[in-house]
Amino acid sequence: MTVNTPLSKLTKLLLLVSISWLIVACSEPATLTNNNEQTAATPHKAANMLQFQQGKHYRLVENIDAENAKSPYLVQYFWFGCQHCQQFEPVLEAIMLRRPELSLVRKHAAAVPHWQTDARIFYSLQQMGLEHLTDPLFKLYEAKRQLTPLDLQQFLTTHQVDQADFFEIAESSEQVVAKMRRSSSEMQNNNIGGVPALVVNGQYLITPTAELNSLDAYLALIDYLQKK
Repeated sequence: MTVNTPLSKLTKLLLLVSISWLIVACSEPATLTNNNEQTAATPHKAANMLQFQQGKHYRLVENIDAENAKSPYLVQYFWFGCQHCQQFEPVLEAIMLRRPELSLVRKHAAAVPHWQTDARIFYSLQQMGLEHLTDPLFKLYEAKRQLTPLDLQQFLTTHQVDQADFFEIAESSEQVVAKMRRSSSEMQNNNIGGVPALVVNGQYLITPTAELNSLDAYLALIDYLQKK
């Protein structure tokens, strides 16, 4: 009798998805310094003096599904295995803490086969109402880079995830496939060629530059784009 391990089952599912995938890379966001390590009054003053420009600090995107989020909100495209996405997580967490009025819509990239497997894991957990497991999953991928079947089984067991329900959704859910397609389509149609990528209110894709070198500068740009 053939025994299907978790990731082998997910890998087989990839054959069912006929999508023209965009080749997307892990791209490094602007390096953010710790405000606590900067001289007093420098961060806020420098951030407030920035003159933000379309085509330099941000560019327009369109047809981004907000997934019922109301303005103001951020859309983040990511991949669990991307080192830059992992490094950006504390920054994103700080942004959300400093701007509690923002909603966050996460979209997992699905550009290559093993990214598609990771996307299925994310969207299946999301459909189960377990999106709060995104943070521990990031930490697991940071430690493992790519999950083995045993890694996934242990993760689901540790977090008391019903594995029968999980694999039923991963194998059969049209909603999971639709979200993978939508993420891929949005990135491809808007020439978003790298992750992490952050979009403000579904309209403005932040472009990392050397000037976005502090959390305050990043927040100033988000505030600026919210008012447009």
